[in-house]
Amino acid sequence: MQSVTRQQRNRYIALTFASVLLFVIYGPLAQLFTGIDRFIYDRFAASLPNDPLEKGVIISIDPRRTNVASVLDRYGEIIAKLRAADVARIVLPNPPEIPESDPLPAWSADLAAGVPTYVPTQHRFAALARRSGFVDEKPDPDGVLRRAELWRLIKGDMRPALAVAIAFDRDDPDITRRLANADEAIYLSRYRALRRVDVDDLIFGRINSRSLTGMTVFVDAEPALESASALLPSGQYVTHSEITAALLADIEQDQAIISPTWIQALEWLAPILLAIVAVMFMPDRGRRDIAVMSLAVVVGLLLLEALSLYVMHIRFDLGRAILVFVGVAILSIWLVGDNRKELRHAFKRGADFLAAGRLEPAFAELRRCPPSETLAGIMYKLSLAFEQQAKPERAEAVLEWMKRTHSAMPVSTASGKPATGMPQRLGRYVIEKRIGRGAMGAVYLARDPRINRAVAVKAIPIAHEFEDEELKEARLRFYREAESAGRLTHPNIITVYDAGEEKGLAFIAMEYVPGIALKEFTDPVRLLAPKRALELCALTADALDYAHHQGVIHRDIKPANLLYNPKEGALKISDFGVARLTDNNKTKTGIVLGTPMYMSPEQLGAEPLTGLSDLFSLGVTLYELLCGEVPFKATNIAVLMTKITSEDPAPVASRRAGIPASVDAILSKALAKNPRDRFSCGAELAAALRSCTRN
Repeated sequence: MQSVTRQQRNRYIALTFASVLLFVIYGPLAQLFTGIDRFIYDRFAASLPNDPLEKGVIISIDPRRTNVASVLDRYGEIIAKLRAADVARIVLPNPPEIPESDPLPAWSADLAAGVPTYVPTQHRFAALARRSGFVDEKPDPDGVLRRAELWRLIKGDMRPALAVAIAFDRDDPDITRRLANADEAIYLSRYRALRRVDVDDLIFGRINSRSLTGMTVFVDAEPALESASALLPSGQYVTHSEITAALLADIEQDQAIISPTWIQALEWLAPILLAIVAVMFMPDRGRRDIAVMSLAVVVGLLLLEALSLYVMHIRFDLGRAILVFVGVAILSIWLVGDNRKELRHAFKRGADFLAAGRLEPAFAELRRCPPSETLAGIMYKLSLAFEQQAKPERAEAVLEWMKRTHSAMPVSTASGKPATGMPQRLGRYVIEKRIGRGAMGAVYLARDPRINRAVAVKAIPIAHEFEDEELKEARLRFYREAESAGRLTHPNIITVYDAGEEKGLAFIAMEYVPGIALKEFTDPVRLLAPKRALELCALTADALDYAHHQGVIHRDIKPANLLYNPKEGALKISDFGVARLTDNNKTKTGIVLGTPMYMSPEQLGAEPLTGLSDLFSLGVTLYELLCGEVPFKATNIAVLMTKITSEDPAPVASRRAGIPASVDAILSKALAKNPRDRFSCGAELAAALRSCTRN
């Protein structure tokens, strides 16, 4: 409850902070964030791929060499030459101003005929030219020209920009559709330089004027750089002609950067939406999760802005959205740090209460802490302390709380990585890591929290293998066999403590014995010494003799079920009570009753079994430990069954040096096809094996 309250408090704080931040970025500090956005756009714009105007050229007169009248006369000469050269279009972006009191030059009457000529709307030539458009660059406060209007209301009429007027004259439906919205504007990026032709070369015929045929020619009185009228986001200084050429290239080659109305609406909506997302999901997460989420969102927004600019040619300002999200993220990280400090104090107080024997206050403090392996360990101690104070109901309450809160917590393996695909608890046993896996299920190292004892838990997916009545029968057999195995108390048999079923898994909790399965010593390059193999099999035979006298048959004796501790020389048989999860007549695919290559003939034939079947399997195990391979091998089960029931194995004495011939005699008797021809009991087999070790 306290955790929920803390999360709600953090959300309220984050919501308040986000609201204040939104007010600030759209209010008092709006200009600051506008500047940040412009800076980001300039970085992108400088690297935008664009192409120069096709077939474009600039002819510029140097006005310093002559007066205005002479400049106008030179304009007339140039236009006459261009008409004779049959150019495609003539653009006069910034012709010299002519006072209303002065007459127009005589050549201006020809502007309406012949080659299409385009001039600014505000000039007196506009009444004579083919089309006109406004030329009025308005740079941002920092002096950079980033935005050019497409349309403007002039004296009650909606008039196009000069570049739009020129493009419209091509009568291209695509251009008309794209540029019809009066509320859109073009954003400039960089200027791809056009070829400049020296005016004297044109006038005096030093160049072939026919080379200009079909070209769009810009005529002005503004030499490059020194007469620049604006600074572009790319850092280039450009003249009126160059600005018009850049805009016309963007329009006609479909590379114009625009900002539609719906994008402008999204620019206002995005910070609000991201603020809501940040407030909803960040305050209750860890620092690492917040950092990863923030990085992912920021990178994603920057990529979105870049892709919209580079691919869709749409300017999308997400700077404010990024700032709001990062701001809430930083605040959340600070709040989490504050929470962690409080939780560390709660954990310390709980541990101190536990050490002082004040169990109830300890439980109250520890319940405030988030799930962790450290918390799990101290909670186990708390449960044991309640048991020692004869308060089993409180111990159960601790375990139930652990089950609820730690069920989704990943359990660390020996490598320190979280284990996946395994239960967190089975019954009261808390799973720590998986230590083995076989055909019938997995084996886990677990801990019994009541007595703080390590146990091995074998889990079998019984619910996946049986249905309805078969499942009921399988459960009965499982518990009956587990109960029988639980009565076995022998130094060479792993003790069974408990059995149960949870989450569709039947499980047996048994003694945890550190050791190596003898399967590791069946590799031909890692074989045990013959004497050691005989001694281990003798210990196994003794344990089987004990179990058989208790009425328990193992049914799956093989090297994988014999655990050996080389340091202590100890051996333990595992999996008593597991092999007979079903009987031979009700085996279902996926449940292996023993391993076929170790089975006795009567087990393969689904006949009633006695302990002599285990002795046959032990004979196969001894053969493999001595030779590095089983006595009966085949590529399919039918051939294997034939070999086991009718063929005799090759003698081991001839396959490995140091093995006395008496071992073959023992194996021959242990592997007899008829149970009556085998050793009468495990004790007899053990005595025979030990006699070989003394020879």
